[in-house]
Amino acid sequence: MLLWGLIIVLACIIIYLFLPGGPAWNSYLADVGDSFQQEKNSEKPELITEEAIAQLPQQLKKYFKKNGYLDRPLMHNMHIRFGNTKFRMAPDKEPVSIDFCQVNFVYRPDRFAFLKARMFGLPVQVRDSVKDGRGAMIGRIAKHIQLFHSTGPEMDQGQLITALADAVFMPSLFLQDYVVWRTLDDRRIEGTITWNGVSAKGRFTFDDSGDIVRFDTEDRYMDENGKGTSLVPWFVLYENYESDGDYRRPGCVSVNWQLPQGVDDYFVSDQIKVSYSVDLAAIK
Repeated sequence: MLLWGLIIVLACIIIYLFLPGGPAWNSYLADVGDSFQQEKNSEKPELITEEAIAQLPQQLKKYFKKNGYLDRPLMHNMHIRFGNTKFRMAPDKEPVSIDFCQVNFVYRPDRFAFLKARMFGLPVQVRDSVKDGRGAMIGRIAKHIQLFHSTGPEMDQGQLITALADAVFMPSLFLQDYVVWRTLDDRRIEGTITWNGVSAKGRFTFDDSGDIVRFDTEDRYMDENGKGTSLVPWFVLYENYESDGDYRRPGCVSVNWQLPQGVDDYFVSDQIKVSYSVDLAAIK
């Protein structure tokens, strides 16, 4: 009887570990839900008009027009799912397959990402977020065992600049007063994003056709295997623009550290699905 009891308990644990959800996911939904509650509502949808983009750099004006955003409703948030995604835990590790989704907001640059993977057969869940200017990265294995919990000024700055890089998929963020622009040359502009006492800047590069193909920043910190953090050049590549019938967006994205020994392309995805102005039910 004791043996059967142990088998039943073990079976229940295994089933629980394979079921979706858990405390980390519930906490993630709670944070996203709070940002939805803070979101500004308007009875009449705002439009992205010529007047709205008038003060932007010429490169961004062309981006809005070319990719279908002009005279369309201003998106207040974005739900994005990255499929066929490979993630490298460290430069010397092999990439693993992950499930990755995130929600970004416009009224304030909140961003909530959730990563799911497996390690030694156990579920790994990582929450990666910035909420009202405060960044955090929290990882758990087996749903309850905490692997890491990173917060602080370095995380605030790094997560905020990531929200700016994500605006390639949600251009209404480019229109916000908390982003200031400077034209560097015909192909590059620099954006400085500031929220709740935190500020960071990065550069967008455009190709000849007017598409954004790259984002670079020196304002993102890299964790050095528990030995502290340091500023390391960080860049994102946007490729294979494709249309969903309404908008053109990158169909492939890779996120990279520029290390002394070479490039670490630690996040790569080529199946990207974007939804605008969603509600919490769409996230669940």
